[in-house]
Amino acid sequence: MRAKQTLERVLIEARWCGLVSVLAVMGVVDGEEPVSGDGLAPMTVVGNRADIPRIAGSAARVETPQIRTQTYTNPARVLQQVPGVYIRDEDGFGNLPNISLRGVDGGRSAKVTVMEDGIMMAPAPYSEPAAYYTPRIGRMSGIEVLKGSSQVRFGPHTTGGVVNYLSTPFAALDPELPAEPASGKGVVGKGTASAGAVGGVMRRKDEFYLKTRYGSWNTWTNHGNWAHTQETGAGLVGWVVEMFQESTDGYREIDRVGGSTGFTALDPNVKFFWEPDTVVKQRFEFRAGYTNFDGNETYTGLTEEDFRRNPVRRYVSTQHDRFVYDQFRSSLTHTIEPSAGTRVETTAYYTSFDRSWNKLDGVKGADGKSYTIPNALAAGGEALDVLRGDAAGKWRLRDGNREYETMGVQTRVDTEFATGSVEHRLSVGARLHYDQAERVQTDTNIQVDGRGRELSRARTAPGTAGNRKDDTLAFSLWAEDAVKIGRLTVKPGVRWEHLEQEYRDRDTTGADPDKVTASGTGSQDIVAPGVGLVYDLGGPWSVFGGYYRGFSTPSPRDALAVGLDPETSDGFEAGVRHYGENVQVELVGFFTKFSNLIVLDNSAASGTVESDNAGDITTYGLEAALRWDPLAASGSLWRLPIRLSGTLTSAELDSDSPSADGASIFSGGRKGNDVPYIPDFTIAGGIGIERGRFGLYADATYTPAVYGTASNTTSQRNMNGVPDARFGKTDSAFVVDLTARCRLGDHATVFAGVSNVLNDEYIGSRLALGPRSGQPRMFFGGIELQF
Repeated sequence: MRAKQTLERVLIEARWCGLVSVLAVMGVVDGEEPVSGDGLAPMTVVGNRADIPRIAGSAARVETPQIRTQTYTNPARVLQQVPGVYIRDEDGFGNLPNISLRGVDGGRSAKVTVMEDGIMMAPAPYSEPAAYYTPRIGRMSGIEVLKGSSQVRFGPHTTGGVVNYLSTPFAALDPELPAEPASGKGVVGKGTASAGAVGGVMRRKDEFYLKTRYGSWNTWTNHGNWAHTQETGAGLVGWVVEMFQESTDGYREIDRVGGSTGFTALDPNVKFFWEPDTVVKQRFEFRAGYTNFDGNETYTGLTEEDFRRNPVRRYVSTQHDRFVYDQFRSSLTHTIEPSAGTRVETTAYYTSFDRSWNKLDGVKGADGKSYTIPNALAAGGEALDVLRGDAAGKWRLRDGNREYETMGVQTRVDTEFATGSVEHRLSVGARLHYDQAERVQTDTNIQVDGRGRELSRARTAPGTAGNRKDDTLAFSLWAEDAVKIGRLTVKPGVRWEHLEQEYRDRDTTGADPDKVTASGTGSQDIVAPGVGLVYDLGGPWSVFGGYYRGFSTPSPRDALAVGLDPETSDGFEAGVRHYGENVQVELVGFFTKFSNLIVLDNSAASGTVESDNAGDITTYGLEAALRWDPLAASGSLWRLPIRLSGTLTSAELDSDSPSADGASIFSGGRKGNDVPYIPDFTIAGGIGIERGRFGLYADATYTPAVYGTASNTTSQRNMNGVPDARFGKTDSAFVVDLTARCRLGDHATVFAGVSNVLNDEYIGSRLALGPRSGQPRMFFGGIELQF
């Protein structure tokens, strides 16, 4: 019965998606210029860098040279260049980044809509929003970050904002002089096979890229792609075939047994497009990719004393920890311009994500008493001895075995028209989405002697350590109109989301893992309005501002069984921009009020069992960014690109935390206390010295120490006085990266560098289970080929 009802809802709501497109196409106004300056290529979040001055909100775009110059593969190193972005890295390589925008809780990037090429990439963004998968930054051509103005067009988690990864683009054909069509079909114009064909000769373009890098700890990074675009008698076609691989033995050292603490990631991708030679300009684009990750990663940290002696140490009890996942993603996009000034883009997408994270979850002493890892680290005694392998006892490993599935169709219509002297750029969109998250977890109890040697092991039945399934069917509609009156553009908009949710708790005794022991269904409706404005002051100057309502919905079980309320935000911003050819400056002030802050259980932040509403918080601050090359207009052979960004932030609790769980990192929080892991300020900068074939580049970031909990204590004890290593502070971090590059001819570049030149040793995070270090000094070198 439920399957039939779900199917009926899908069919009804799919017709709504189609109706939105049809109605918008009926409203076409002829004679206008195309909406997108990029022709029929899929729309992006920010657009080109040149589009930023026209955006009614704070936005940033990190482009290919900024990623490749320092050969970054850690997204934290890239995103720290953007003001207003805070990153809490756990493993030092960026495999599990926790991204926060403007003071929102950054746990597992759950409050940020993470996308690749405009398609959501979280394994189950509605049913389990914690993002255990993040696109590999090393294969990307750029990243877009949209903060204040993202709430209308993008969802479902908009209290933070949007981070959109940009994959390798297709090869662009070289421009040709206009000529007669090579065939009698179609209309000469951008995006048709006939455009630019001279004397019947069809243009084609091939681009090859290959980079290999080797560094400390036997770290290999290899990235290669082939992009081909060609005019044919059937239209314009192109493809990108790509492979990205990264592996390392890791920099941490496991007591007594040694072995790898690193990972291997394999990431093949393929993209194909076809623009048929038809009267109506249209484009089909197919993308498919796969990621396999196998890492010997752990949640378990160290005691503070052990950390100060050797920050890269790992206890012998973590030797079995392993995180393995497979992610498959695919999408098909159709774009059509039925007339000049109107564009319709529709994408169907599917992703699956299967993971097994077998990690240390607790210990038992010889007397059978159980201890959590944070308690053992902070309390010491027998529990710590068992953890270190210095006393007999038991290690409990939990296999976080989960499967996720996401599918949907989204469409947007963009059209331009005028009402008298007022210009309109109307955008309307809809999305029908389904996702599910299923966990069937088991425990393995390992009996060890006083030297940490395994004596025996026993594995529990499937589902005994967690057995449930959540699913969500979501339908969203949004509309936004950029109204231009002279130099002023006002952009009002609204987003509506309707969620149908269901959860099923299943038997955890091992008797019948398929038996449903508790279930529930329900629905949520969320409306998020907003308005932004931008005023052209003339030349490169503009001012902007706006108000936007954001929301982050709880998972089905958290909403229906735990009773969590949706998290909401009311955000205001105002800023000024100068976007000249050689100088770009942006200064933005922001104020955001968060209500019913959701803290997820997935990151071990909410306590021992459930997610939690942690009350209200207020954040406000100032963001500044500068890009400048003082030698660009001098006629000199030298170049001196300079980049500087900084963020001042106040993020405080508006009232005492309502959390009654002493193990929650928000427990014991008092009105006026700082929000955990949100620094008062951050500074990032970079400078390059270039002449001819040579370049030397230095990047640096500084992050002050932050509290690990809302109680703002430096003591490793929770509100009930129980020792807990997640409580306390992190360390300040000053990280400097240095890279030298030299071009060998027109196609090859060799490079070498050092990351964390000063070898700064610091506690980067106390989550999930105690203090862990950032990546120490790393040396690397390699070669880059482009044809």
